[in-house]
Amino acid sequence: MISEFKIPLHRFDLNLLPADARQIGSESFKMAVSMHFAAEYAASGQNAIVTVDDKEIGVMTYPRDADALDMIMPMLKAGKLAEALPYLEALTKDEPGNAAVLYNLGLCYSELSQLDEAIIRLKRAVKIDPDYLHAWVGIGVAYHRLHKPEQAFEAYREASRINPNDPYTLRNLGGLLIAMKRPAEGVPYLRKALALLPDDPQAIYGLALGLSDLDTDAADREADGLFKRVIKEHPTSPIAEIAEKARTRLAHKQLAEGSVGGLRLDVVAYLTDALKTFAKVGPAKTRTIGVEVALLGRNGLEINDPAKKYKLKNLPGDFSGLHLLAIMYAAFQQIDPSADLGADFAAEYAVALKAYKKR
Repeated sequence: MISEFKIPLHRFDLNLLPADARQIGSESFKMAVSMHFAAEYAASGQNAIVTVDDKEIGVMTYPRDADALDMIMPMLKAGKLAEALPYLEALTKDEPGNAAVLYNLGLCYSELSQLDEAIIRLKRAVKIDPDYLHAWVGIGVAYHRLHKPEQAFEAYREASRINPNDPYTLRNLGGLLIAMKRPAEGVPYLRKALALLPDDPQAIYGLALGLSDLDTDAADREADGLFKRVIKEHPTSPIAEIAEKARTRLAHKQLAEGSVGGLRLDVVAYLTDALKTFAKVGPAKTRTIGVEVALLGRNGLEINDPAKKYKLKNLPGDFSGLHLLAIMYAAFQQIDPSADLGADFAAEYAVALKAYKKR
């Protein structure tokens, strides 16, 4: 049975300690406190992990035949990282050669964004066990988050040497190469990761992102399909929203590639028609139309599909995704020009406005 309790330092009886170990905060005090509780619970067939900080003493007791790390793992799994951290630190002092303890301590520091501390512990783990794959991955993640890609790459590569088919190593290594602007190298790793983790949203999104950076029509089409897939299959994941934005960027890139002299002439025509319509219906109806398109656009507009598959309640006709985006852009130039619509039609709008005023 596990038991855990805490004692404020001011309530601990210093007379229980040797006379030369009663200076609160000293290393001898901390060691004496640990030895006191260890001896006390050993008499009843239990082990104790003891932590001492500036305010209190923490004690976790557990059966002598149980593994100490197993007693701490429920805290980690429950996300109680700050609570688990001092126990893991105490355990590393009791078991300095235990790579698993160092690994979990390193992950704990990493999740708490204390990345330098994480790397120190994880490197100790791989020094004890050079083939500790997950510790190498943890080192790579920490270096990546510290914006040290070269060190991250070396750690991931070491993990890949240990197990070339570990999907998380492949996913992280591929993602790092994409971040390093080396998509041609990263995409094969991400393809392999996705084959091993077919339902993993990060693997799907990572491959899509890498493909979109290859700048080929075929890669862009595949990327868009993967972005749509992650949005459809994982709608509640934070990655779905990121994928929506990535699809928008990809669509705008394709729009720019279809421009003439830097202008999309079809967009100019759509904007000109919108300005004429808004002049007829007035400001209130213009706002209503603009908001309706904006709400419709939350689910994504297929702006590179010329098919007229959209309808509006407040404006008759059938519209393509690009046409609706142009209508929304024109409307918000009158409603709120500072609004971020995810589209930059400023040049086209200037031409359309000039043409409209000449009529």
